[in-house]
Amino acid sequence: MKVIITRPMEQGIKFANVLKKEGDFEPILIPTLELIFKDVNVDLDNYDWLIFTSPRGVLGLFKNLDESGIKKIKDKKIGVIGIETAKEFKRIFKRDVDVIPKIYTADNLLEALKEHVKEDEKVLIPTTPSTRDILYKNLNADLMFVYHSKEPINIKNKLKELKNIIIKEENNNKKIILTFTSGLTAKNFFKNSDAELLTLLKNQYIVSIGPITNHVVEKYGFKGYIPKKYTINGMIEVIKSLKNKK
Repeated sequence: MKVIITRPMEQGIKFANVLKKEGDFEPILIPTLELIFKDVNVDLDNYDWLIFTSPRGVLGLFKNLDESGIKKIKDKKIGVIGIETAKEFKRIFKRDVDVIPKIYTADNLLEALKEHVKEDEKVLIPTTPSTRDILYKNLNADLMFVYHSKEPINIKNKLKELKNIIIKEENNNKKIILTFTSGLTAKNFFKNSDAELLTLLKNQYIVSIGPITNHVVEKYGFKGYIPKKYTINGMIEVIKSLKNKK
């Protein structure tokens, strides 16, 4: 079964490699985002907490730290949005995080942080300009844009190829599964899709990583399946169930 992966290329390859191990799936990479990491000045001495809403924020901060900055991480309190971000933080900085919500959304992260962050403690959020502002507005926080994203220049050509793929699959009484791992991957996909592709997609499956992403999908008139856990592994469990759906 063909599975369309819209993540940025590097992350999309990782998703595809995991998916290939789970059965007879054919991942097709159609990135709707291209990530660009930025050079920024970081002074960690001004902050008590570091809050990350994606693995890219973790990597983006790391790319801007010198050896002394990396050592200072051990003295900071760390909050992350979900398990994938926690894994990336531990992989890079070799320590566990302090706060992770039970449900992996910014709203739930904020509620978890309210129990730990003191009123006089300063928070740094390494992120992207497209991030939701709920954490920034409700914490004593500064945003630091350590990466940003842009649309790949070949996105419209890739979507034309996708139309042909769907038509061939439908001729064989098969469906494809379209996946979105963020609201921006979904927004860029749909706004670059023509009427013919949108019509073809009405009969396909869509899997969204979580409710925030699926809210964007719904804005374009579609409904996605959402995993119980808002992770790539959770998405793969949904994908496996859709393969056997009649």
